[in-house]
Amino acid sequence: MNSKKRVNELFSDADPKVFGRRIFMAKSVGFAAGLSILAFPGIATKALEAQGNKSKEEILKELEAKVDKFMPMYRTCSQTSFAVLNEQFGLKADRAIAGLMPFAGGIVGRGETCGAVSGSILAIGFFIDQKGKDPYAASMKLGGLFFNGFEKEFGSTRCKEVVKHQFGRYYDFLNPEDQKLFMAESLKTGKCLEVVKKAVLIAGGIFLDNY
Repeated sequence: MNSKKRVNELFSDADPKVFGRRIFMAKSVGFAAGLSILAFPGIATKALEAQGNKSKEEILKELEAKVDKFMPMYRTCSQTSFAVLNEQFGLKADRAIAGLMPFAGGIVGRGETCGAVSGSILAIGFFIDQKGKDPYAASMKLGGLFFNGFEKEFGSTRCKEVVKHQFGRYYDFLNPEDQKLFMAESLKTGKCLEVVKKAVLIAGGIFLDNY
């Protein structure tokens, strides 16, 4: 099996693990997003209007459902996280999805930045670009909020550390035996799917609070 195929299979479909949406969003996003509104009052508008008459909770549920939809299609955390946010918030950046392939497994299987972080941060960049509000400062602020929320959940934004947090051990994605063990455990527990869901909920909450 070639390395490209192995990396592509690292994040295959898994059964989702349910977690408390209200508790998670209150803990990870609420306070930080409030600070961002104070820092960038020109960005803050009523995002829910752009999503129709849906409540914030309904939109967050849709984000979770879209992770289940896109993970079997793309099979990587990086592509799935971006595809979900791209569709939900109309970022119109479909071509960027293919470019996220090498970010799987913590960037070409090296265990560096988590793919769910890479995909979500890229989505934040496209989101800010649409708003046209001091893009550099806003990107740094909202990207920082995402990093803070993700680190609070998993202790790190590095793939290998997130995997250790979720599975209790490190895996070497470039080692065929470790790959097999990891994929089997991921399918069994759905813990990688959980990471992607939490990532898009953090990013989605920031989007909704900072339109």
